[in-house]
Amino acid sequence: MAATVYYPELSRDIAMRIGGEHSSEKVTGRNFVLMAEEAGHGQPLVRSRVAEMSEKVIAALPQVEIAHPQAEQVAALIRQRSRKIHTAT
Repeated sequence: MAATVYYPELSRDIAMRIGGEHSSEKVTGRNFVLMAEEAGHGQPLVRSRVAEMSEKVIAALPQVEIAHPQAEQVAALIRQRSRKIHTAT
């Protein structure tokens, strides 16, 4: 969600709030639903889309060639956050 997350000297806040949340570490699936509500979009569609996207990310990660130890840390973070978003939709 935030490309700066790997660099500790950079902010982890995202440029645009998602469902009222500015911290990339705290965004959950519920925040995407709130964002959709604020924008006037249907919550069921957003819930299913967020769940679908997070499932695809989780399923695709094992297929990504990781040739660097730091890349594994980034992949682990993506996996963790995708699961968090998926379970909260």
